Amino acid sequence: MSITDEMNQSTNGPAVGKGSIDETPDGATLNNVVVEGEVNGDWTRVFALFKMDAAEFEVVDETVKMSTWQQSARSKSGDRDTVQLYSYSAKFRRVTSRTITAAVLDGWRATLLADPIAPSNLFDTDAAYLTLVADSQLGKKNTAESVENWKRGILAHKATVLDLVARGNAPSRLHVAFMGDETEGVCNNYENQPHTIELNQSRQLELDYDMRVWTFRQYATLGIPMSASSVISNHGEWTRNGSKDPVTTAGDNASTYVARQVQKLFQETEQYGGPRIDWTIGDGDPAVVVNLGGLDCYFSHGYIEKGKGASTETRTRAAIERQILGRTDTLGSVPLWFMAHYHHFYTNEFEGRTLFGMPALEAEKSSEYMLNQYGVWSKPGMLGMLVGSHTARGWSDLSVR
Repeated sequence: MSITDEMNQSTNGPAVGKGSIDETPDGATLNNVVVEGEVNGDWTRVFALFKMDAAEFEVVDETVKMSTWQQSARSKSGDRDTVQLYSYSAKFRRVTSRTITAAVLDGWRATLLADPIAPSNLFDTDAAYLTLVADSQLGKKNTAESVENWKRGILAHKATVLDLVARGNAPSRLHVAFMGDETEGVCNNYENQPHTIELNQSRQLELDYDMRVWTFRQYATLGIPMSASSVISNHGEWTRNGSKDPVTTAGDNASTYVARQVQKLFQETEQYGGPRIDWTIGDGDPAVVVNLGGLDCYFSHGYIEKGKGASTETRTRAAIERQILGRTDTLGSVPLWFMAHYHHFYTNEFEGRTLFGMPALEAEKSSEYMLNQYGVWSKPGMLGMLVGSHTARGWSDLSVR
């Protein structure tokens, strides 16, 4: 969309406002817009000329071009005076909302403190019950179905934990692993993305935040210590330039950003009797390693680890083996590996290690490219299991719910 204001003052005055602005879903371009006085980094009055909010944009510094000159202008009294005019051309990227609104934070804080927290149980096993939340891609087509898949999975795994307790096999910890692509994003993952999403960036982030807090509210009533992890992901790269790598850093990621906001909320409410959650949140590294039940577990979205092979399973295994060769000191003894990204459940054992691939929580058949191009789709679901040294393989009671 192009907006032009040739002159917003009288013909006797300076041509303030002359020029145009081209607006796109990704940003805006100023074309020779004239203002009186230097901008000095504050673009508010420039965007105001076109009835736009400067807070929605940030300038791409290396694109700014400026020229200046003096011009005679007639004042209201009829006298003439000299004014200094500036003409600016620049490119701007659209700033996505990167904060959870205060209203959302206050609402959840009050709700959390009102929830009853069960007393701690005596635990029957050192194993942790692991729940893996992957590829919900909130904001994508049929988001309501994705939310229901998430809720169904958590409530089903909560019922599994209650059954374990009833059978005398209560876990010592509940760990929720957020495996990435919790939100869809709004652009630059594929060409027509801005035209297919159901929620803008702000609503995607807030819904992700709501769902993570809701998850812990469900588990808090069990009275079992809780921990969580969160990793970066490709749809979390909200500063992508086209389909290329992120403009800023890999750690500047929506997946881990929301995790940090949820962490802050629970830290604030813990001092008032709210539940405690121990967090491991990734930054620039694609993965985090968390010890559960005495075993190190590798969690990654899986979009960075790449290997060769004829299938997802063999390519991911090859990537793991290369990771181990390059980082033997930290990864050589890790027995359990968890990855998402490929939207279907699989498992593969090799050389004393086990790889688990995550099913997706997105709406069934909502990945239209894969469906139309290759006829590929998998049923949505959420993986959960007991993890620890309680069995020779390091896991048991696996289910996809």
